[in-house]
Amino acid sequence: MSELLDAFDDAGVDVETKQFLIEALHHAEEAQWSDVLEPFVNGSLEACLAALTKPQVLLKSAKALEKEMKQAEKSETWDGFEKISPIALAFLQLLHPVLGASGLHTVARCAAVCRNAKEAVLKADVWDSHVLRARRWWALPPVPQRLQPKQPNPAGWRPFLSTLRPRCDGIYVGECGFQRWLRVGHHSDLRKNSAQLAAYGGRGGQAEWVSYRRYVRLMPPDGEGRQYAMVLQDPCPREAAEQVLVDGVDFTTHCNPVKSEGLPDTQVAHVCDAERLRKRLCVGQYSLDLENRLIRVSYTAVDGTYRLCFSLKHWIFSDCLTWEQYEMESQTGEVVPFNLGRLPDWKGGGLEDEGKDHFPSMNFRPKTSLEHLA
Repeated sequence: MSELLDAFDDAGVDVETKQFLIEALHHAEEAQWSDVLEPFVNGSLEACLAALTKPQVLLKSAKALEKEMKQAEKSETWDGFEKISPIALAFLQLLHPVLGASGLHTVARCAAVCRNAKEAVLKADVWDSHVLRARRWWALPPVPQRLQPKQPNPAGWRPFLSTLRPRCDGIYVGECGFQRWLRVGHHSDLRKNSAQLAAYGGRGGQAEWVSYRRYVRLMPPDGEGRQYAMVLQDPCPREAAEQVLVDGVDFTTHCNPVKSEGLPDTQVAHVCDAERLRKRLCVGQYSLDLENRLIRVSYTAVDGTYRLCFSLKHWIFSDCLTWEQYEMESQTGEVVPFNLGRLPDWKGGGLEDEGKDHFPSMNFRPKTSLEHLA
């Protein structure tokens, strides 16, 4: 910093005015310096004139001012990037309440991609409150010291997100299907029947793969400690079924369907009809067995009590349910187990029959509207 710039600072001159004055003084005669400075420096005129007597003061001041302006410009950017826009600034100001209303997984993702989000999560109690609530719900062990939000590096977040526990911020979906035989002759148009007969070499029909889905949505414990579950099986579009599961039903008044297992007997005219899907929805309760890593779902229908057992073998965000057992207890007390169609591990695993897969693993699909339940 030169003596002239120090005098300008004492007079309260801003950076742009400094640049103008140095350029004007450089092109002015010495006798004109007083007239150039007087309107801008107020009571510091004598100090500025005294500084101008130093050798090469204008050249030194110009270089020092250029360096000062570059530092000021750099301080207004983030690591060399352009200045933040007003819209982005407004978003960052609202970031803390947004994170407070988001789920655990969204908070972790935001903290991983946004520096301001990471700082907001670390400084506030956003992460702490979410973790404590989730651990209280599922009776998990106390939060380890490495997971505390005051740590400078949130490296412990992933271990907690991978902790074995049910996820309630979405729906578990299994892509099922089976192969059926369509005989030639089911068309009313005889020309189509003859064309099929010629196309398939007189085999009498063709194989067709029929797809449908199984859905399970787990609810967090309510005020009385009840853990409700909703189970649905239907060939309708996935979006329609998931919307019905997200909207939910009144657990106290809902009646489970007469036929809870299997697909509709006849073709449904409006497969996306929400009311029809609600009537096919089964409501029950589930329990968590942390020691054996199992989730047991039970619900009662007209034909008996159904018991479903899943294992949480996926340790990455608890995002997969694997069938372990499925049985039905009739009203007479007879227990009827369902064949899951899986070969044991000592036989190599996989499907017993490649033409049908009624009990595949159920993968988790998160829902933004349910993130507050994470």
